Amino acid sequence: MTIEGKEVTLNPAYLLWDLSAVSQLKQDEDISASRFEDNEELRYSLRSIEKHAPWVRHVFIVTNGQIPSWLNLDNPRVTIVTHQEIFLNTSHLPTFSSPAIESHIHRIPGLSQKFIYMNDDVMFGTYVWPDDFYSHSKGQKVYLTWPVPNCAEGCPGSWIKDGYCDKACNNSACDWDGGDCLGNTAAGRFAPALAGGSHLNGQAWQPGVGIGGVSYCNQGCANSWLADKFCDQACNVLNCGFDAGDCGQDHFGELYKINLLQNQTHYVVPKAESLPYFSFADMAKKAVEGSYSENPIIRHASIANKWKTVHLIMYPGMNATVVNFNLTFHDQNDKEFKMQIFIDVDTNEEQKHNITPSLQGKRDIMSTTPTPEAEMLFEDIPEEDRFPKLKKERPAEKQDQEIHIPHTNVSALPNSIRLALHDLDLKLSKGDITMKGYNMSKVALLKHFSSIKPQTEQALNLTKQGINLAHISKIKMVPENMADSKKTTFKSRELGHENEKSVMKKDSQLRFSALGFKVSRLPGDVNNKEFEISKEDTFVQGRKLQSYQPLYEGFLPWERRKYFKDLLDEKDSLLGELSYITNGKKVGRKLQDTFADSLRYVNKLLNGKFGFTSRKVPAHMPHMIDRIVMQELQDLFPAAFDKTSAHKVRQSEDMQFAFSFFYYLMSAIQPLNISQIFYEVDTDSTGVLSDREIRTLATRINHLPLSLQDLTGLEHMLINCSKTVQFNSTENFFTPATQESYYDPNMPPVTKQLVINCKPVTDLIRKAYKDKNKYRFEIMGEEDIAFKMIRTNVSHVVGQLDDIRKNPRKFICLNDNINHNHKDAQTVKAVLRDFYESLFPIPSQFELPREYRNRFLHMHELQEWRHYRDKLKFWTHCVLATLIVFTVISFFAEQLIALKRKLFPRRRMQTEATPERSKV
Repeated sequence: MTIEGKEVTLNPAYLLWDLSAVSQLKQDEDISASRFEDNEELRYSLRSIEKHAPWVRHVFIVTNGQIPSWLNLDNPRVTIVTHQEIFLNTSHLPTFSSPAIESHIHRIPGLSQKFIYMNDDVMFGTYVWPDDFYSHSKGQKVYLTWPVPNCAEGCPGSWIKDGYCDKACNNSACDWDGGDCLGNTAAGRFAPALAGGSHLNGQAWQPGVGIGGVSYCNQGCANSWLADKFCDQACNVLNCGFDAGDCGQDHFGELYKINLLQNQTHYVVPKAESLPYFSFADMAKKAVEGSYSENPIIRHASIANKWKTVHLIMYPGMNATVVNFNLTFHDQNDKEFKMQIFIDVDTNEEQKHNITPSLQGKRDIMSTTPTPEAEMLFEDIPEEDRFPKLKKERPAEKQDQEIHIPHTNVSALPNSIRLALHDLDLKLSKGDITMKGYNMSKVALLKHFSSIKPQTEQALNLTKQGINLAHISKIKMVPENMADSKKTTFKSRELGHENEKSVMKKDSQLRFSALGFKVSRLPGDVNNKEFEISKEDTFVQGRKLQSYQPLYEGFLPWERRKYFKDLLDEKDSLLGELSYITNGKKVGRKLQDTFADSLRYVNKLLNGKFGFTSRKVPAHMPHMIDRIVMQELQDLFPAAFDKTSAHKVRQSEDMQFAFSFFYYLMSAIQPLNISQIFYEVDTDSTGVLSDREIRTLATRINHLPLSLQDLTGLEHMLINCSKTVQFNSTENFFTPATQESYYDPNMPPVTKQLVINCKPVTDLIRKAYKDKNKYRFEIMGEEDIAFKMIRTNVSHVVGQLDDIRKNPRKFICLNDNINHNHKDAQTVKAVLRDFYESLFPIPSQFELPREYRNRFLHMHELQEWRHYRDKLKFWTHCVLATLIVFTVISFFAEQLIALKRKLFPRRRMQTEATPERSKV
């Protein structure tokens, strides 16, 4: 296309969609300015990599095509990766959702199987090495922080699927308490005591045995609630060891304390003592691992690192036995050491002698035959007043009776009462209180200020009182003898006051307090009077006009082809959510924390696949990701990850990257492999089990001590299976190279095929061996992590940064939560930049010198320039080659001719003989 003889060059244009106005009103960090503000964290993050992680081979920077102006693109160790290169479905682009981008980073070309993933606001504070993320002995290291937000208010994750129906968890968000509340036998966590004995939902409660086979140490406290990091008041009693430390150590003095010593392995608990605890405060910094032998006397055993104690809660009335603990500790120098302790316990009650107990009797001494108390007579008290009166239930029709709010001049109320009324309105708009609770609370607040009563027809003088009503007709007086039984009500009408609105109430009734006009004072002679508008004057509520949206889509090409329809829909949805939040008429609850909602969403998916358990959120830090494990996770939840990839901004149904990855890694189960068990027992690797190896297999699948009956029973199983397998199977069994001689001459060669096809033996193996985790992992703490939420308070930010200066950690994350419209925002950014320069003042090899800047700031511009450069190089080389050829030919023409004659002599002779033949 030419204009005035000149060719027009069309360059690409970029459309910037400004959602800042919506984000400021929504107060949502998903699209806030802080998520797009550049504080040059990437520059200092690369400096931390070069300084503290020199073993990193290559750095891939994933962007939407943007190029930092200071980045050295000629460095072979850095590569810019665009979204188009890793997204499988490019129709999901463009996107501004970090979970959507994270779900594709394992597809970066050239990425190693195990790679470190980190955001630009994450840095290394001290030297880190690969074994900070993964070790060959213990596997993946998982750094966990705070628990996943509750699925519902008052319902921690440890309460779900614990065998007991919790009212707070009995909703769809919590999967109906994981199924605990399904059926007629579900019981409540804090059930009220019933008259006539201790029963729970009609079923008798017995100590130690719960409804549905669940064991309890106290009424309302299941064993699974102990040491669940939640203080259960029903468990905060002596019989439950005071919730095994969850409720603090105020009552530890009532338990039997034993101090652990590093050189002592045998301990004795006094007889009849079932609640000992062991303190390791004098010998170790923390416990990292613990296990105990299976013993029917043990009700619960756990470690409380906060108090440096090991808790053992046992069943009373059990015979003497020995409990074995295997514990792993870290000393004060973080050096690991292990201990094995043996504890002699006996919880049988000691026999009590028939003697009179002293005044200072012990806590467990009780009278076996209590003396009956003397009957006390109340002859001077009427019989109906001698005993407590039972409160009778009100009839259903009285319970549902309407609550009447007194009519009060709100402007004349004290400030405290008006503030309380305002708070009630907010709670009602958010859904935190029901309408009934709202009315009851309002009645309680206004009961002492109900001096204003309804008006009579004479009091409703429009000119004197200044009240503008559209129409009131046929007002009739109600007899005074009915004033106590009725209340003032109006049939629903539309009011004409231009500045006031009324809200429809139940059964289309409105009180004076809802009419929307001010009543200054009413005469005293109209008290206890009421008015009623006739039915024939009743108005139907008018239809509300919605905002008009034209169908004209625009004339520009991208408007007609709907290139930005997704962004337009996203804006409409954001505005819809905003109206949902700010409109007081919509009283439904809506949580604003998108990140917390997405955690609940992923947690619910994991509960459905791997069972209900309490989970924690991985720390915001660099994570080592395995590409194979990530692909397995996405194959397990394909629809959820595809939905996440399609989101333009963060949504409540996003698959959180680190949370879903690590809990899949920790939850994936490797099915039991019988062949692997055989290879473990076959220590000489001959393929046939000897008598010694058969005994080893017997010890693995039976309880110790091993009896002769267990050993011979296993041998008889193998003998019977050999006959059955040889008769029914057509497989070609492996013929061992060596023959084993057995004590029993009837014993066949015990090969792997025989063990695998012998169902009684495989059943015993599956019963003894549990399914193992597919991947090895180790849960770490938060000691090496410094996570700071940077806000606009300058002094607070300085204190946060000084704490990192004083206590440097391996992983540092400074999350930008700055209000960039605040007057102190620039000061906070300057403080932040100064902190970065104090930690990493030396430029890295990934940066250009200070005096240079990148010419192109977007990858497509760079790629076009590189394409043009390569094309120019090619043609330049072609021209140069041509010139060189002509130059060589022109300078060496004679030599070339001589060379040609020398190389082709026959052709020269033929050319010389041709004239002679022509003469003849």
